[in-house]
Amino acid sequence: MSMVIDFGTSRLRISTAPGADIVSEASVLARREDDTLVVGDEALKMVGRTPPSVEIVWPVVGGAIKDSQAAVLLLQKLVAKRFTRGLGLRMPITMALPAGLTSVERRGLEEVARAAGAKQVQFVDALVAAALGAGLAVDAPQGALVVDLGAGSTQVGLLSMRGVVSSQRLPQGMMAIDYEVVEAIRRDQGFAVGLQSVQQVKHQLGEDGLETFRLIGRNLATGLPGEVEVKREMFEAPLISYCDQIVEFIRSTIETCPPELVGDIMDHGAVLVGGGANSALIRREIESRVEVPVAVAENPDDAVVLGLEKMTEYSSHNWRNKAKSFLRTS
Repeated sequence: MSMVIDFGTSRLRISTAPGADIVSEASVLARREDDTLVVGDEALKMVGRTPPSVEIVWPVVGGAIKDSQAAVLLLQKLVAKRFTRGLGLRMPITMALPAGLTSVERRGLEEVARAAGAKQVQFVDALVAAALGAGLAVDAPQGALVVDLGAGSTQVGLLSMRGVVSSQRLPQGMMAIDYEVVEAIRRDQGFAVGLQSVQQVKHQLGEDGLETFRLIGRNLATGLPGEVEVKREMFEAPLISYCDQIVEFIRSTIETCPPELVGDIMDHGAVLVGGGANSALIRREIESRVEVPVAVAENPDDAVVLGLEKMTEYSSHNWRNKAKSFLRTS
């Protein structure tokens, strides 16, 4: 048995085998002055509600480890929810490796796993894992275009024959949009609103015809709670700007695509994975502005960890040569 881990900016996903329950919890921890910890979804409930004595830490920023100590504690605590006495981390571990990480950032990810107790760590390109999880035949001699719309980073990759032919990465994702909207409401309307309130509205865009949304927050002028009416364009503007960058990434990736693979992309189009793929507005914007078909993975949020699970399935069937071609052993 082995363990697979997708350590994302907003969610940490862990599994042990195809068909097993996926442990998916927020990549956040709350640390009190007495060093007691609350992690995962329980810590997420505390965001924006804590006194100064409680520190909220997001260990991963832009897809890279920024607080290694917090990352180790978060990983250990969440693994302990399923495995007693740290047995889980003693398994061989396969982790998703975001495209475009520097050697230092990659080493930081490996060191976190080893500090948490892992004895063996292997990496799989996150784009390859996402494609596998989305059901694409990445081991076939044909091109596959994958767009990973994560919370902390955005990746566009052209895949073929189990490898990444070309890729681009933006160290920003859906979470940056949330912060941008929160700051715009604070600046333009004098109200402090929570990230989770903004996220709820963001996911509604494109699914209804509402032109304004009412959010509960704090009036910065009076210091009292109240409601603020926010126009649709305040949410749409940063999302459309984000789509501009995605579309440009797709175009430039196709431009660098070998001629033999261009036809595959024209026929099969692009597949969206990651949390951003759930946004109807983003899907609509991309579909209307690129000249290839656009589809959404059946389970876009878990595509990466599902792909990692398939790697363990290959190994369990003694397809070691096939599995080895995906892996980067450390």
